[in-house]
Amino acid sequence: MKSALLFASLLCLSIASLPAPAADGPMAREAEAAIRATDVRWSEDLYAGRLDRVMENYDENAAFLTHGSPLIRGKAAIRAWFRERLDTPGYSARFRPTEIIIAASGDMAYELGEFEATVLSGGRTMRVKGKHLVTWRWNGARWVVTAESINTDGPAVAG
Repeated sequence: MKSALLFASLLCLSIASLPAPAADGPMAREAEAAIRATDVRWSEDLYAGRLDRVMENYDENAAFLTHGSPLIRGKAAIRAWFRERLDTPGYSARFRPTEIIIAASGDMAYELGEFEATVLSGGRTMRVKGKHLVTWRWNGARWVVTAESINTDGPAVAG
């Protein structure tokens, strides 16, 4: 009896730890295309310093995680983080997704990607590269960011 219970428990744990299946087909391709199009505009808006348009992509309760900072929660706090960056002399940033996975439910997705940012420091342009993870939710009208995590690949370099 104990071994059967142990086996059943292990089976349940194994099944529970399987990743949710990704969506496939026309709806998934449409969702991916919509997120990619949003990313193009979002990256252009970030590079141009259009903060209001950057913030249109975030859910009201979104979470933002970045190296060296506590969890940033909510649109107002995320806006303040971006405002500080955009007010920094020489700051610019661009990003692009490398992979977008749509959940089988069709209402959630995640994105992996890369970014590059520059800033002036001591009269020199410094460049940093990194990666990001973004989670998306379909809110019934459009895809919105529910969480974003960014981190650098290494220290900033001149260039």
